[in-house]
Amino acid sequence: MDALVRNLKIVWRAESIVADARMKTMARRSALWVAAAGLALFGYVMCNIAVFFALQPSLGPMWAAAIVGGGNFVIAGLLALVAARAQPGREVELAQEVRDMALAELETEARAIQAQFVGVRDDLRGLQRSFGNFVRHPLDNALPQLIVPLAGLVLKALRKGETPKA
Repeated sequence: MDALVRNLKIVWRAESIVADARMKTMARRSALWVAAAGLALFGYVMCNIAVFFALQPSLGPMWAAAIVGGGNFVIAGLLALVAARAQPGREVELAQEVRDMALAELETEARAIQAQFVGVRDDLRGLQRSFGNFVRHPLDNALPQLIVPLAGLVLKALRKGETPKA
């Protein structure tokens, strides 16, 4: 039973480590997505402002705004790719291995306990059948144990009945 409790504790700790690592990864991804969204919004705003102000004299207002806004969109796209590829660290793999080992131990112990219960159940059923047979047919169960003593008594009685002739 101590091993069962120990394995349950190990599973609980491993699951909490996995959940913590997943939360950290999700927070990191969320922060990068927010940064990407902020840069995309900034790119949109810059496109609007650049239409009016940027590079009006040399390229004209339209091309200057397109260059600045396009650059911001490229940066936002790169940040989105980094956020999508962020993977949990090595600790998640280790915690999952420990969890899987503890679950395998628990499964083995559960099978052993189940086998013990099946054995007890079969013993109780056998006892129930024996008791039921004894109650229904008491002589059938007692007769094999009484045959030898009864046969001995009958033989003694027969021997006494024979008297030697002289």
